[in-house]
Amino acid sequence: MDASLVSQMKAIEDANRQLKRMYAELSMHADLLKEALEKMTGPSHRRDMAEKAVARHKVSITLACRALGVSETCYRYSPKLKDENEEIADLLVGLTDARKTWDFGLCFLHLCSVKGHPWKQKRVYRVYCELELNLRTDPVGC
Repeated sequence: MDASLVSQMKAIEDANRQLKRMYAELSMHADLLKEALEKMTGPSHRRDMAEKAVARHKVSITLACRALGVSETCYRYSPKLKDENEEIADLLVGLTDARKTWDFGLCFLHLCSVKGHPWKQKRVYRVYCELELNLRTDPVGC
């Protein structure tokens, strides 16, 4: 082999080694970001981020969902009965403001038994948690 070919081969090997190192770092970085993204945000937030990526960057739905860890079913899901959820939220806020010592159980019993609403406990609890009423640490408000 010629000396110039050997030097070119070494230069190519060095460039290849650098590219492999850069690829390993970037893939590790992407994995860490994906893991942090999954821990920091819920599926609904990742869904919103996927919608923004499709709208702003003109990427396909499949690519956006795969990158953000959202299933395409979750991306295309549209919740129903939003008006009733707002009614539940208004009633829950009114109850917890009027009776600060009531937790979810008492609020749900009041809504179903006294007011006669036919809502299921799981639905009312979901709205209760979305309003962050389950995070009250000082029920008296002192």
